[in-house]
Amino acid sequence: MIITIIGAGTLGSHLAKYLSEEHMDIYIVDKDVSKLSLLDSEHNLMTVAGDAIDLAVLRQAKAASCDLLIAATEVAERNFVACGLAKSIGAKMTVARVDRIDYLDPDNREVIKRMGVDNVIYPEYLLSQGIIESLRHSWACNWYEFNRGEMVLLGVRLAQDAPLAGKYLRELKGETRIFHVAAIRRDQTTLIPKGNQLLLPDDILYVATTPSKVGEVARLTGKTPRSIERVVIAGGGKTANLTVRLGAKDFRFTVIDGNLEVCQYMISQTHLCDVIHGEPTEFETLAEAGIEQADAFVALTNNASENVLTCLLASEIGVKKTIAEVEKMQFINMAESFYIETILNKQMLVANTVFQLLIDAGAASSKCLALPDAEVVQLQIRDNSRLNGALVKNLNLPEELTFAGMIRAGKSMLVTGETRFASGDIVLVLCFGGALQKAKKLFN
Repeated sequence: MIITIIGAGTLGSHLAKYLSEEHMDIYIVDKDVSKLSLLDSEHNLMTVAGDAIDLAVLRQAKAASCDLLIAATEVAERNFVACGLAKSIGAKMTVARVDRIDYLDPDNREVIKRMGVDNVIYPEYLLSQGIIESLRHSWACNWYEFNRGEMVLLGVRLAQDAPLAGKYLRELKGETRIFHVAAIRRDQTTLIPKGNQLLLPDDILYVATTPSKVGEVARLTGKTPRSIERVVIAGGGKTANLTVRLGAKDFRFTVIDGNLEVCQYMISQTHLCDVIHGEPTEFETLAEAGIEQADAFVALTNNASENVLTCLLASEIGVKKTIAEVEKMQFINMAESFYIETILNKQMLVANTVFQLLIDAGAASSKCLALPDAEVVQLQIRDNSRLNGALVKNLNLPEELTFAGMIRAGKSMLVTGETRFASGDIVLVLCFGGALQKAKKLFN
């Protein structure tokens, strides 16, 4: 598969790095040679220096024969032009990064389609959706849905007094019909659990289950689902604005920002929240925003360390649910170790969306989810695969991978040792390290 990426900024570079690990043919275009040189030296991809709205440059970047072109610059109009030109010379699918919510309006879809843009991605909107999802499922660290919501992969921190704490996985007999522990985050490391794995308090369990069993998973992990009503947001940029719009019917928002112009803009754009001018790192400002009565705190400033700090301050005050945007990947582990409930990264959310587009386009072996240090891949069992007809408990699997769940004839189900695979089954496989290629060989 050939993928062309326009723009080697933060988002484009992140996508190039992730997709290059999929052993696809990746071409990335940018006018900044220094950005391209860094990518070229560290990753398996091709770089093209030049302007992406130059047809000669697009042809050099294989846009005329690519399976997917992603225009990821910060200027939506240039992304539209690049997509339109690429589509006109033969690109099979095009995706443009956008910066306005009206581009997502279904009424505008046909207009955008006629311009040569098959799909649009608004990173701040994806982040806002992740925040709202996290507020709705307040007891979970992460919440991912598959197969139209029929299967859920959720991350949940194991409470000190949880029924599962202190148990070995092999002891969980009846529970295997309810959920499957696909991975464990412990001490900033992702573990693929086996039967002799001891579950410890403060472990973050990545659990596959079905919607009807979610309540039981909460009970077994020591969590009490609680309703979120009052939410304080630090940082009044685009993401905060979108979050307020998306969640205004369900939550009461107060937004804090130290920039007076940002506050004035928030007030002019929406009357759906209270706006406080002040520094979110100062207790007086938080008190004015009603932090002591808040059910959740969301940190969305442009400074990852400040987001972590303000979440810690909110937790000390007594806020039960904290959410931090952490854009620098190296800060994710740090934020996790400080017991911040939910950590969201815009680049990872965009990458997950692109993975899903690849699956929809027929790349059945594409990743569908990226986690810190691990990936979930969606793999289909072929007729000639050694998994076809095999019983899971008899498989000698690599230690670096496990099966999270599966989809058979459109129906989601958990995978246990007694599961017998069949040709056509689509399996969610969680793996890390070099296990991605091992998993693909196993299925093919």
